[in-house]
Amino acid sequence: MSIFHSAERIYAGVRLVSLDVAAAALGGGILASRVIGSSPRKSFYWLLPAGVWVAYTVDHLLDARRMGPTARTPRHRFHYEHFVSLWVAVILIASICAIGGWIGLSWLGLIYAAAMCALVILHELIVKLTGNRASPLLIKELGVALVFTAGVWGMPWLRYEQETGRWLGWPMLLMVQYLLLAMVNLIEFSIYESKIDTADRQTSFVRGIGRRRAACIVIVLLAIQIPLGFFAGIFVPARIVWMVEGIYLLMSIGLWIVLAMPRFAARSERYRTLGDGVFLLPLVMSLLPLAASRIG
Repeated sequence: MSIFHSAERIYAGVRLVSLDVAAAALGGGILASRVIGSSPRKSFYWLLPAGVWVAYTVDHLLDARRMGPTARTPRHRFHYEHFVSLWVAVILIASICAIGGWIGLSWLGLIYAAAMCALVILHELIVKLTGNRASPLLIKELGVALVFTAGVWGMPWLRYEQETGRWLGWPMLLMVQYLLLAMVNLIEFSIYESKIDTADRQTSFVRGIGRRRAACIVIVLLAIQIPLGFFAGIFVPARIVWMVEGIYLLMSIGLWIVLAMPRFAARSERYRTLGDGVFLLPLVMSLLPLAASRIG
């Protein structure tokens, strides 16, 4: 039990600085590359997690500045207490990403990276301008999931088209499944933090529709994974699909536990530990060669 608690505390520290999200982005990028059968430039594998870390850390720093010392979540208190040092780290890593991207990415990659930066900035502006307003139409969680999924899947897809000159359509199904899992993750977090979001005057989809309806939506999104998985396994002409669907199944089970066991999940923010932890599972795809697009 002591080992479990020690590991939990260590992982909690990793979560405070969003390193788990950066690792999840890397895992998603590797999974997308294997599924699509593309070979992004080596810089992609460090620019993606570094860029995601910068985006998440800036978001937390802006929230921490607004909330001040009365911030109610550990991550916002941490970002408030280490405000200056984290901004220095953000500027340094963002500068390294800019230089590394200019050197290591193709023109198409640079354009896509710039588009993703613009999309992140637009999303942040919309959320900040929304303020305390809560409405079913203000689906912040969908915006985050779309940006994250686009960042993870976009570059491998563009690279494949650049290498082969043809469009590969079937991975769209697996990308949609990944997007739905990301939405479940974010909605569940908002369910657990709805009272905190209300107190901190932060908008969320859950505040607009209520926790019970949000939980029903989570159940529907997880249930949709089953027919989508079977459809992909039967009709998608690639050997790798069943392995991907196995990973998605494990991710869905983990996210189901977060929803179905609130007492366990609420303790020490385990809903975040498990909810973000399942997105590290795609890292196992790094063990496979880039052969996903082969038929058979």
